[in-house]
Amino acid sequence: MGRPSKKAERLEQILQAFHSCVARYGLEGSTLERIAETSGLQRSLVRHFAGNRDDLVQQLADRVIQQSDQQWAALLEYLPETQPIPVLLDNLFDAESSDPEFVLVIAALTFAAGNNPQLKAMMQQWMTGFSRDIEALLLKQYPSAEKSRIEAVGFGLISLYFNLDSLSPLQQSHHYREPARLAAQLLVDQLETTTGD
Repeated sequence: MGRPSKKAERLEQILQAFHSCVARYGLEGSTLERIAETSGLQRSLVRHFAGNRDDLVQQLADRVIQQSDQQWAALLEYLPETQPIPVLLDNLFDAESSDPEFVLVIAALTFAAGNNPQLKAMMQQWMTGFSRDIEALLLKQYPSAEKSRIEAVGFGLISLYFNLDSLSPLQQSHHYREPARLAAQLLVDQLETTTGD
């Protein structure tokens, strides 16, 4: 009997390296040479196991979205049935829960989506789902709030979340974490005072 294939193991090694490179150098700066160096594999093996550049980007997007969906589903399961928003905000803005690499990779994939219809559709679907879930949680806690205000607050929370960790290359996220959490709370508080008639 032959040895089991190392393809899945090597592919994961390459995608982890690509993920790290994209977070550090952006998508364009993540060359095959850098991916090979970070993964500890030869460039020829990167191409052999992961394919060409377009294949790599697609596989990275699939991996990031799948991991994000799993983590988000676990968080949604963890949130209390009543008053879920305080726990949600604690998780979105807590230093221990933050993942700056993830945010930077998402930003890079979003930027690249402008020139890649398949990637664009994937990122749109992912963002729409994230937005819809946030709005559903807000509506659960504030059922009388106007739809437009729920959408506005939801967008504000998402914007604060992504912008906070996008500052990680400047090593300033820690400085803005508490103000971002407070800004998120102030946004949510608007739903207490402005509800539909």
